[in-house]
Amino acid sequence: MDVDIIHFKRPEKHNALDLDHLKEIYDELRGCRNPVVIYGEPSFSSGLDLNFVQNASEPEIIEFADIANDLILRIASHPKPVVAFVKGYTFGAGFSIALACDAIVADENAVFSTGFAKLGIAPDMGVSFLLPRITGLKRALRLLSTAERFGVDEAIRLGIVGRKGNLDDAVDLARRMDGNSIKYIKELVYSGFREHVMREKEMALKSIEDMRRT
Repeated sequence: MDVDIIHFKRPEKHNALDLDHLKEIYDELRGCRNPVVIYGEPSFSSGLDLNFVQNASEPEIIEFADIANDLILRIASHPKPVVAFVKGYTFGAGFSIALACDAIVADENAVFSTGFAKLGIAPDMGVSFLLPRITGLKRALRLLSTAERFGVDEAIRLGIVGRKGNLDDAVDLARRMDGNSIKYIKELVYSGFREHVMREKEMALKSIEDMRRT
């Protein structure tokens, strides 16, 4: 069984996301027809590129938000399993992308943070929907409001990561999760997700506008 591999391509920036890079990842996912594994070297993704945020025009910020949130929805609605293989930094937008995947396999050196509170912006890209359902409400509130960093063992304990492993393990898991029922399972599990993500996007754009004014 074929598995489509999507990998981030800004290793020198720990795969921080600017508009061009985000578009590239988005276009790759749109072309996938098989189970998918998403990964990055040396980090999964350190999140939003702050240089982009500081220098982008308002239309570029809006376009980034539109594509970023549609990427999350496409991951959730992809009719095949989507697995994240995580190593290094998995922060902010990168954390949201990993969390939106149907499973996460993590390297021993993976470090996680919700990230958004460090920037003073609202949680975005599905994280405020998914995280409470994985960790419980109070833990999610703590992780979102403090943006504290935590390692792979804590991520496993919280239920965020399924297991330690490598890229081959993630590919194997994507194959094992595939089947005739997966598209129906995902449609049921992610019921109500789109409406929440759209609300998140509105709040995130408002908070980014406020941040850029200060």
